[in-house]
Amino acid sequence: MEYSGEILDPRRHNPPDTNPHTIQADIAMRNRVRRAGAIGNFIEYFDNALYGFFAVTISTLFFPKSDPVAALLATFAIFGVSFVARPIGAMFFGYVGDRWGRKTVLVAAVLMMSAATTIIGLLPTYEAVGVLSPLLLLLCRLLQGFSAGGESTTAFVFVTEHSPVSERGRNNAPLVSATIASSVAAAAVAMLATSLTTPEQLNAWAWRLPFFLAIPLGIVGLMLRSQIDESETYKAASKVSNIINKFDKQKHRSPLGQAFSTSKAEMLVLFLWVAMVSVTGYLVVGYMVTHLERFEGYAKSTALSIMVTSLAIAAIAVFAFGRLADRVSRKQFAMIISLGLIVWTIPAFVLLSHGPVAAIIALSIFASLQYSAMFTAALATVELFPVDVRASASALPYAASFAVFGGSAPYIATWLAAHYSAVAPAYYVMFFAVGGLLVAWLGLPNARSMDVLADSKTKLH
Repeated sequence: MEYSGEILDPRRHNPPDTNPHTIQADIAMRNRVRRAGAIGNFIEYFDNALYGFFAVTISTLFFPKSDPVAALLATFAIFGVSFVARPIGAMFFGYVGDRWGRKTVLVAAVLMMSAATTIIGLLPTYEAVGVLSPLLLLLCRLLQGFSAGGESTTAFVFVTEHSPVSERGRNNAPLVSATIASSVAAAAVAMLATSLTTPEQLNAWAWRLPFFLAIPLGIVGLMLRSQIDESETYKAASKVSNIINKFDKQKHRSPLGQAFSTSKAEMLVLFLWVAMVSVTGYLVVGYMVTHLERFEGYAKSTALSIMVTSLAIAAIAVFAFGRLADRVSRKQFAMIISLGLIVWTIPAFVLLSHGPVAAIIALSIFASLQYSAMFTAALATVELFPVDVRASASALPYAASFAVFGGSAPYIATWLAAHYSAVAPAYYVMFFAVGGLLVAWLGLPNARSMDVLADSKTKLH
Protein backbone atom coordinates (compact mmCIF):
# COMPACT_ATOMS: atom_id res chain seq x y z
CA MET A 1 0.00 0.00 0.00
CA GLU A 2 1.01 3.64 -0.32
CA TYR A 3 1.66 5.50 2.93
CA SER A 4 0.46 9.08 2.91
CA GLY A 5 1.70 9.98 6.39
CA GLU A 6 4.69 12.17 7.12
CA ILE A 7 8.04 10.62 6.28
CA LEU A 8 10.05 9.67 9.32
CA ASP A 9 13.56 10.97 8.67
CA PRO A 10 15.81 11.39 11.71
CA ARG A 11 18.29 13.34 9.55
CA ARG A 12 15.72 15.92 8.41
CA HIS A 13 16.98 18.67 10.70
CA ASN A 14 20.54 17.36 10.90
CA PRO A 15 22.63 17.74 7.74
CA PRO A 16 25.24 15.03 7.14
CA ASP A 17 28.37 15.40 9.25
CA THR A 18 31.46 15.67 7.05
CA ASN A 19 33.91 15.42 9.93
CA PRO A 20 36.46 12.68 9.06
CA HIS A 21 36.31 11.28 12.60
CA THR A 22 32.53 11.03 12.40
CA ILE A 23 32.73 9.32 9.01
CA GLN A 24 35.24 6.80 10.37
CA ALA A 25 33.00 6.19 13.37
CA ASP A 26 30.05 5.54 11.04
CA ILE A 27 32.09 3.05 9.02
CA ALA A 28 33.20 1.26 12.19
CA MET A 29 29.60 1.18 13.42
CA ARG A 30 28.34 -0.37 10.16
CA ASN A 31 31.07 -2.99 10.31
CA ARG A 32 29.97 -3.90 13.85
CA VAL A 33 26.36 -4.07 12.68
CA ARG A 34 27.23 -6.39 9.79
CA ARG A 35 29.27 -8.69 12.04
CA ALA A 36 26.56 -8.75 14.70
CA GLY A 37 23.93 -9.59 12.10
CA ALA A 38 26.05 -12.23 10.40
CA ILE A 39 26.94 -14.23 13.53
CA GLY A 40 23.31 -15.12 14.24
CA ASN A 41 22.72 -16.28 10.69
CA PHE A 42 25.88 -18.36 10.94
CA ILE A 43 24.75 -20.08 14.14
CA GLU A 44 21.17 -20.68 12.93
CA TYR A 45 22.20 -22.34 9.69
CA PHE A 46 25.19 -24.11 11.25
CA ASP A 47 22.78 -25.82 13.64
CA ASN A 48 20.39 -26.87 10.88
CA ALA A 49 23.19 -27.94 8.55
CA LEU A 50 24.76 -30.13 11.24
CA TYR A 51 21.43 -31.88 11.71
CA GLY A 52 21.13 -32.43 7.96
CA PHE A 53 24.70 -33.65 7.52
CA PHE A 54 24.36 -36.10 10.42
CA ALA A 55 20.82 -37.13 9.46
CA VAL A 56 21.82 -40.68 8.58
CA THR A 57 23.74 -41.06 11.87
CA ILE A 58 20.92 -39.50 13.90
CA SER A 59 18.38 -41.81 12.26
CA THR A 60 20.32 -44.88 13.41
CA LEU A 61 20.78 -43.60 16.98
CA PHE A 62 17.44 -42.01 17.84
CA PHE A 63 15.02 -44.42 16.16
CA PRO A 64 14.52 -48.20 15.92
CA LYS A 65 16.94 -49.86 13.50
CA SER A 66 14.41 -52.25 11.98
CA ASP A 67 13.60 -49.96 9.01
CA PRO A 68 16.44 -47.58 7.98
CA VAL A 69 14.31 -45.69 5.43
CA ALA A 70 11.53 -45.13 7.95
CA ALA A 71 14.10 -43.96 10.50
CA LEU A 72 15.57 -41.50 8.00
CA LEU A 73 12.11 -40.18 7.14
CA ALA A 74 11.35 -39.82 10.85
CA THR A 75 14.60 -37.87 11.28
CA PHE A 76 13.57 -35.47 8.53
CA ALA A 77 10.05 -35.34 9.98
CA ILE A 78 11.48 -33.99 13.26
CA PHE A 79 13.51 -31.56 11.18
CA GLY A 80 10.25 -30.39 9.58
CA VAL A 81 8.06 -30.39 12.70
CA SER A 82 10.53 -28.11 14.46
CA PHE A 83 9.66 -25.43 11.93
CA VAL A 84 6.17 -25.25 13.43
CA ALA A 85 7.73 -23.38 16.34
CA ARG A 86 9.09 -20.70 14.02
CA PRO A 87 5.84 -18.73 13.60
CA ILE A 88 5.32 -18.84 17.38
CA GLY A 89 8.82 -17.50 17.89
CA ALA A 90 8.22 -14.95 15.14
CA MET A 91 5.15 -13.55 16.87
CA PHE A 92 6.95 -13.38 20.21
CA PHE A 93 10.23 -11.94 18.95
CA GLY A 94 8.49 -9.70 16.40
CA TYR A 95 6.56 -8.04 19.23
CA VAL A 96 9.74 -7.68 21.30
CA GLY A 97 11.66 -6.30 18.33
CA ASP A 98 9.08 -3.60 17.58
CA ARG A 99 8.34 -2.66 21.19
CA TRP A 100 11.77 -2.96 22.86
CA GLY A 101 14.20 -2.90 19.99
CA ARG A 102 15.97 -5.17 17.52
CA LYS A 103 19.05 -5.60 19.75
CA THR A 104 17.04 -7.30 22.51
CA VAL A 105 15.83 -9.94 20.05
CA LEU A 106 19.26 -10.51 18.54
CA VAL A 107 20.88 -11.15 21.93
CA ALA A 108 18.11 -13.47 23.18
CA ALA A 109 17.89 -15.47 19.94
CA VAL A 110 21.60 -16.21 19.69
CA LEU A 111 21.69 -17.49 23.29
CA MET A 112 18.66 -19.74 22.81
CA MET A 113 19.94 -21.22 19.54
CA SER A 114 23.34 -21.97 21.03
CA ALA A 115 21.85 -23.62 24.13
CA ALA A 116 19.48 -25.86 22.13
CA THR A 117 22.26 -27.05 19.82
CA THR A 118 24.58 -27.84 22.72
CA ILE A 119 21.88 -29.92 24.42
CA ILE A 120 21.43 -32.04 21.27
CA GLY A 121 25.04 -33.13 21.69
CA LEU A 122 24.19 -34.37 25.20
CA LEU A 123 21.04 -36.36 24.41
CA PRO A 124 20.79 -40.11 25.19
CA THR A 125 20.15 -42.51 22.31
CA TYR A 126 17.14 -44.74 21.59
CA GLU A 127 19.08 -47.74 22.82
CA ALA A 128 19.57 -46.05 26.22
CA VAL A 129 16.14 -44.50 26.94
CA GLY A 130 13.82 -45.72 24.18
CA VAL A 131 11.09 -43.42 22.86
CA LEU A 132 12.20 -40.62 25.21
CA SER A 133 15.23 -40.11 22.97
CA PRO A 134 13.41 -38.83 19.85
CA LEU A 135 11.05 -36.82 22.08
CA LEU A 136 14.00 -34.97 23.63
CA LEU A 137 15.45 -34.45 20.17
CA LEU A 138 12.14 -32.95 19.07
CA LEU A 139 12.07 -30.59 22.07
CA CYS A 140 15.55 -29.31 21.22
CA ARG A 141 14.59 -28.80 17.60
CA LEU A 142 11.43 -26.95 18.68
CA LEU A 143 13.54 -24.60 20.81
CA GLN A 144 15.86 -24.03 17.85
CA GLY A 145 12.85 -23.27 15.66
CA PHE A 146 11.35 -20.89 18.24
CA SER A 147 14.55 -18.83 18.45
CA ALA A 148 15.11 -18.92 14.68
CA GLY A 149 11.63 -17.46 14.23
CA GLY A 150 12.95 -14.09 15.32
CA GLU A 151 16.59 -14.35 14.28
CA SER A 152 16.82 -14.08 10.49
CA THR A 153 14.34 -11.30 9.83
CA THR A 154 15.43 -9.23 12.82
CA ALA A 155 19.05 -9.43 11.68
CA PHE A 156 18.04 -8.40 8.15
CA VAL A 157 15.90 -5.55 9.49
CA PHE A 158 18.69 -4.38 11.77
CA VAL A 159 21.39 -4.31 9.08
CA THR A 160 19.10 -2.83 6.41
CA GLU A 161 17.88 -0.07 8.74
CA HIS A 162 21.49 0.92 9.32
CA SER A 163 22.18 1.06 5.55
CA PRO A 164 21.57 3.72 2.87
CA VAL A 165 19.10 2.53 0.23
CA SER A 166 21.85 2.37 -2.41
CA GLU A 167 24.05 0.08 -0.26
CA ARG A 168 21.52 -2.30 1.23
CA GLY A 169 22.41 -5.21 -1.02
CA ARG A 170 26.15 -5.12 -0.39
CA ASN A 171 25.67 -4.52 3.34
CA ASN A 172 23.52 -7.65 3.60
CA ALA A 173 26.09 -9.71 1.69
CA PRO A 174 28.01 -10.69 4.87
CA LEU A 175 24.76 -12.06 6.35
CA VAL A 176 24.02 -14.13 3.26
CA SER A 177 27.64 -15.27 2.99
CA ALA A 178 27.63 -16.20 6.70
CA THR A 179 24.58 -18.35 6.03
CA ILE A 180 26.54 -20.26 3.40
CA ALA A 181 29.78 -20.26 5.38
CA SER A 182 27.92 -21.89 8.25
CA SER A 183 26.98 -24.78 6.00
CA VAL A 184 30.58 -24.98 4.75
CA ALA A 185 31.79 -25.07 8.34
CA ALA A 186 29.19 -27.67 9.30
CA ALA A 187 30.07 -29.83 6.31
CA ALA A 188 33.79 -29.47 7.02
CA VAL A 189 33.30 -30.42 10.66
CA ALA A 190 31.13 -33.38 9.66
CA MET A 191 33.71 -34.44 7.07
CA LEU A 192 36.47 -34.17 9.67
CA ALA A 193 34.54 -36.21 12.20
CA THR A 194 33.76 -38.83 9.57
CA SER A 195 37.29 -39.13 8.18
CA LEU A 196 39.11 -39.17 11.54
CA THR A 197 36.96 -41.79 13.21
CA THR A 198 35.67 -45.25 12.44
CA PRO A 199 31.92 -45.73 11.86
CA GLU A 200 31.71 -47.28 15.32
CA GLN A 201 33.42 -44.29 16.95
CA LEU A 202 31.27 -41.86 14.99
CA ASN A 203 28.07 -43.50 16.22
CA ALA A 204 29.38 -43.90 19.77
CA TRP A 205 30.60 -40.35 20.51
CA ALA A 206 32.22 -38.44 17.65
CA TRP A 207 28.93 -37.21 16.17
CA ARG A 208 28.28 -35.26 19.38
CA LEU A 209 31.42 -33.09 19.24
CA PRO A 210 30.31 -30.75 16.39
CA PHE A 211 27.18 -29.78 18.33
CA PHE A 212 29.33 -28.55 21.23
CA LEU A 213 30.82 -25.89 18.94
CA ALA A 214 27.63 -23.94 19.63
CA ILE A 215 29.13 -22.93 23.00
CA PRO A 216 32.01 -20.77 21.69
CA LEU A 217 29.84 -19.53 18.82
CA GLY A 218 27.19 -18.38 21.28
CA ILE A 219 29.79 -16.54 23.36
CA VAL A 220 31.13 -14.73 20.29
CA GLY A 221 27.59 -13.87 19.23
CA LEU A 222 26.79 -12.43 22.63
CA MET A 223 29.93 -10.30 22.61
CA LEU A 224 29.29 -8.92 19.10
CA ARG A 225 25.63 -8.16 19.74
CA SER A 226 26.27 -6.48 23.06
CA GLN A 227 28.35 -3.81 21.26
CA ILE A 228 25.67 -2.57 18.85
CA ASP A 229 22.98 0.09 19.05
CA GLU A 230 19.59 0.63 17.44
CA SER A 231 19.38 2.46 14.11
CA GLU A 232 18.62 6.18 14.10
CA THR A 233 15.42 5.43 12.20
CA TYR A 234 14.12 3.13 14.93
CA LYS A 235 15.16 5.59 17.65
CA ALA A 236 13.23 8.36 15.88
CA ALA A 237 10.18 6.12 15.48
CA SER A 238 10.23 5.15 19.17
CA LYS A 239 9.84 8.83 20.10
CA VAL A 240 6.61 9.34 18.16
CA SER A 241 5.03 5.96 17.43
CA ASN A 242 2.00 5.03 19.49
CA ILE A 243 2.59 1.41 18.51
CA ILE A 244 6.02 1.33 20.12
CA ASN A 245 5.45 3.43 23.21
CA LYS A 246 1.66 3.44 23.87
CA PHE A 247 1.37 7.23 24.10
CA ASP A 248 -2.40 6.92 23.72
CA LYS A 249 -3.42 3.60 25.30
CA GLN A 250 -6.99 3.82 23.98
CA LYS A 251 -5.75 3.98 20.36
CA HIS A 252 -2.77 1.67 20.83
CA ARG A 253 -2.58 -1.50 18.73
CA SER A 254 -0.05 -4.30 18.86
CA PRO A 255 2.57 -4.19 16.06
CA LEU A 256 1.23 -7.39 14.50
CA GLY A 257 -2.36 -6.22 14.75
CA GLN A 258 -1.46 -2.95 13.03
CA ALA A 259 0.51 -4.86 10.39
CA PHE A 260 -2.50 -7.02 9.54
CA SER A 261 -4.55 -3.84 9.26
CA THR A 262 -2.21 -1.93 6.95
CA SER A 263 0.21 -4.41 5.36
CA LYS A 264 -1.65 -7.68 4.63
CA ALA A 265 -0.77 -7.66 0.93
CA GLU A 266 2.90 -6.99 1.64
CA MET A 267 3.00 -9.81 4.21
CA LEU A 268 1.58 -12.17 1.59
CA VAL A 269 4.22 -11.09 -0.93
CA LEU A 270 7.02 -11.86 1.54
CA PHE A 271 5.42 -15.21 2.47
CA LEU A 272 5.27 -16.30 -1.18
CA TRP A 273 8.81 -15.20 -2.02
CA VAL A 274 10.24 -16.94 1.04
CA ALA A 275 8.47 -20.13 -0.04
CA MET A 276 10.98 -20.38 -2.88
CA VAL A 277 13.88 -19.34 -0.63
CA SER A 278 13.04 -21.94 2.03
CA VAL A 279 12.45 -24.89 -0.30
CA THR A 280 15.63 -24.35 -2.30
CA GLY A 281 17.65 -23.52 0.81
CA TYR A 282 16.77 -26.59 2.82
CA LEU A 283 17.10 -28.78 -0.22
CA VAL A 284 20.77 -27.76 -0.13
CA VAL A 285 21.57 -27.81 3.59
CA GLY A 286 19.01 -30.30 4.86
CA TYR A 287 18.83 -32.85 2.07
CA MET A 288 21.63 -32.69 -0.52
CA VAL A 289 24.26 -34.71 1.35
CA THR A 290 21.70 -37.45 1.93
CA HIS A 291 20.76 -37.29 -1.77
CA LEU A 292 24.38 -37.68 -2.84
CA GLU A 293 24.82 -40.65 -0.48
CA ARG A 294 21.54 -42.50 -0.92
CA PHE A 295 20.54 -41.77 -4.51
CA GLU A 296 23.80 -40.95 -6.33
CA GLY A 297 26.03 -43.54 -4.62
CA TYR A 298 28.75 -41.28 -3.25
CA ALA A 299 30.60 -42.16 -0.06
CA LYS A 300 29.76 -39.85 2.83
CA SER A 301 33.20 -38.22 2.80
CA THR A 302 32.94 -37.57 -0.95
CA ALA A 303 29.42 -36.16 -0.59
CA LEU A 304 30.61 -33.80 2.14
CA SER A 305 33.62 -32.74 0.05
CA ILE A 306 31.31 -31.85 -2.83
CA MET A 307 29.13 -29.79 -0.49
CA VAL A 308 32.06 -27.97 1.14
CA THR A 309 33.61 -26.99 -2.21
CA SER A 310 30.32 -25.96 -3.79
CA LEU A 311 29.20 -23.85 -0.85
CA ALA A 312 32.62 -22.22 -0.47
CA ILE A 313 32.33 -21.02 -4.08
CA ALA A 314 28.79 -19.77 -3.44
CA ALA A 315 29.88 -17.93 -0.25
CA ILE A 316 32.22 -15.82 -2.38
CA ALA A 317 29.85 -15.44 -5.33
CA VAL A 318 27.05 -13.89 -3.28
CA PHE A 319 29.12 -10.72 -2.70
CA ALA A 320 28.87 -10.06 -6.43
CA PHE A 321 25.14 -10.75 -6.31
CA GLY A 322 24.83 -8.29 -3.41
CA ARG A 323 26.35 -5.54 -5.54
CA LEU A 324 24.11 -6.52 -8.43
CA ALA A 325 21.10 -6.09 -6.12
CA ASP A 326 22.16 -2.44 -5.65
CA ARG A 327 22.75 -1.83 -9.36
CA VAL A 328 19.50 -3.09 -10.87
CA SER A 329 15.92 -2.66 -9.73
CA ARG A 330 14.59 -4.95 -7.02
CA LYS A 331 12.14 -6.52 -9.47
CA GLN A 332 14.82 -7.17 -12.08
CA PHE A 333 17.13 -8.77 -9.52
CA ALA A 334 14.44 -11.07 -8.14
CA MET A 335 13.38 -12.10 -11.66
CA ILE A 336 16.99 -12.86 -12.63
CA ILE A 337 17.33 -15.18 -9.64
CA SER A 338 14.00 -16.92 -10.28
CA LEU A 339 14.71 -17.45 -13.98
CA GLY A 340 18.17 -18.76 -13.13
CA LEU A 341 16.68 -21.41 -10.84
CA ILE A 342 14.06 -22.37 -13.43
CA VAL A 343 16.70 -22.84 -16.12
CA TRP A 344 19.45 -24.48 -14.03
CA THR A 345 17.70 -26.86 -11.61
CA ILE A 346 17.13 -29.87 -13.90
CA PRO A 347 20.63 -29.71 -15.46
CA ALA A 348 22.05 -29.42 -11.94
CA PHE A 349 20.33 -32.59 -10.72
CA VAL A 350 21.36 -34.45 -13.88
CA LEU A 351 25.00 -33.43 -13.40
CA LEU A 352 25.05 -34.78 -9.84
CA SER A 353 25.39 -38.31 -11.19
CA HIS A 354 28.36 -37.49 -13.45
CA GLY A 355 31.13 -37.47 -10.88
CA PRO A 356 32.41 -35.07 -8.20
CA VAL A 357 33.62 -32.30 -10.56
CA ALA A 358 30.31 -32.11 -12.41
CA ALA A 359 28.46 -32.24 -9.10
CA ILE A 360 30.52 -29.32 -7.75
CA ILE A 361 29.76 -27.23 -10.85
CA ALA A 362 26.07 -28.07 -10.56
CA LEU A 363 25.77 -27.32 -6.85
CA SER A 364 27.96 -24.20 -6.78
CA ILE A 365 25.81 -22.48 -9.42
CA PHE A 366 22.56 -23.70 -7.86
CA ALA A 367 23.63 -22.59 -4.37
CA SER A 368 24.79 -19.18 -5.62
CA LEU A 369 21.39 -18.55 -7.18
CA GLN A 370 19.46 -19.98 -4.25
CA TYR A 371 21.26 -18.03 -1.55
CA SER A 372 21.11 -14.82 -3.59
CA ALA A 373 17.32 -15.05 -3.36
CA MET A 374 17.86 -14.17 0.30
CA PHE A 375 18.88 -10.64 -0.74
CA THR A 376 15.37 -10.00 -1.97
CA ALA A 377 13.91 -11.34 1.27
CA ALA A 378 16.36 -9.29 3.35
CA LEU A 379 15.56 -6.01 1.60
CA ALA A 380 11.84 -6.74 1.62
CA THR A 381 11.78 -6.89 5.44
CA VAL A 382 12.38 -3.12 5.43
CA GLU A 383 11.17 -1.96 2.00
CA LEU A 384 7.73 -3.57 2.38
CA PHE A 385 6.90 -2.42 5.91
CA PRO A 386 6.77 0.72 8.11
CA VAL A 387 9.38 1.14 10.85
CA ASP A 388 7.19 0.53 13.88
CA VAL A 389 5.71 -2.79 12.71
CA ARG A 390 8.37 -4.26 10.44
CA ALA A 391 9.89 -6.69 12.96
CA SER A 392 6.45 -8.29 13.45
CA ALA A 393 5.21 -7.83 9.88
CA SER A 394 8.29 -9.50 8.39
CA ALA A 395 8.97 -12.19 11.01
CA LEU A 396 5.58 -13.93 10.87
CA PRO A 397 5.26 -14.48 7.08
CA TYR A 398 8.97 -15.31 6.83
CA ALA A 399 8.79 -17.89 9.61
CA ALA A 400 5.42 -19.25 8.49
CA SER A 401 6.74 -19.81 4.99
CA PHE A 402 9.76 -21.67 6.33
CA ALA A 403 7.43 -23.72 8.54
CA VAL A 404 5.07 -24.65 5.71
CA PHE A 405 7.58 -25.14 2.90
CA GLY A 406 11.17 -25.24 4.19
CA GLY A 407 10.79 -27.73 7.01
CA SER A 408 9.08 -30.27 4.80
CA ALA A 409 11.46 -29.89 1.84
CA PRO A 410 14.00 -32.61 2.84
CA TYR A 411 11.17 -35.06 3.58
CA ILE A 412 9.36 -34.38 0.27
CA ALA A 413 12.60 -34.49 -1.72
CA THR A 414 13.55 -37.82 -0.12
CA TRP A 415 10.12 -39.25 -0.89
CA LEU A 416 10.20 -38.05 -4.52
CA ALA A 417 13.68 -39.43 -5.14
CA ALA A 418 12.80 -42.77 -3.51
CA HIS A 419 9.52 -43.24 -5.38
CA TYR A 420 10.30 -41.72 -8.79
CA SER A 421 13.89 -40.83 -9.71
CA ALA A 422 16.94 -38.96 -8.44
CA VAL A 423 15.97 -36.01 -10.67
CA ALA A 424 12.38 -35.79 -9.37
CA PRO A 425 13.15 -33.21 -6.64
CA ALA A 426 14.22 -30.80 -9.40
CA TYR A 427 10.61 -30.44 -10.58
CA TYR A 428 9.61 -29.64 -7.01
CA VAL A 429 12.14 -26.79 -6.98
CA MET A 430 11.04 -25.52 -10.38
CA PHE A 431 7.43 -25.24 -9.23
CA PHE A 432 8.48 -22.80 -6.50
CA ALA A 433 10.90 -20.96 -8.80
CA VAL A 434 8.03 -20.24 -11.20
CA GLY A 435 6.02 -18.97 -8.24
CA GLY A 436 8.96 -16.77 -7.25
CA LEU A 437 9.09 -15.30 -10.75
CA LEU A 438 5.41 -14.34 -10.55
CA VAL A 439 5.88 -12.79 -7.11
CA ALA A 440 8.87 -10.78 -8.35
CA TRP A 441 6.95 -9.53 -11.36
CA LEU A 442 3.63 -8.74 -9.71
CA GLY A 443 4.32 -8.15 -6.02
CA LEU A 444 7.76 -6.85 -5.14
CA PRO A 445 8.39 -3.09 -4.95
CA ASN A 446 11.51 -1.39 -6.19
CA ALA A 447 13.92 0.26 -3.76
CA ARG A 448 12.42 2.69 -1.24
CA SER A 449 13.49 3.87 2.19
CA MET A 450 10.12 3.20 3.93
CA ASP A 451 11.09 5.49 6.84
CA VAL A 452 7.42 5.90 7.69
CA LEU A 453 5.07 4.92 10.50
CA ALA A 454 2.32 2.32 10.13
CA ASP A 455 -0.38 4.72 11.33
CA SER A 456 -0.41 7.43 8.67
CA LYS A 457 -2.17 9.76 11.10
CA THR A 458 0.81 9.76 13.44
CA LYS A 459 2.80 12.97 13.04
CA LEU A 460 6.37 13.71 13.97
CA HIS A 461 5.59 17.00 15.66
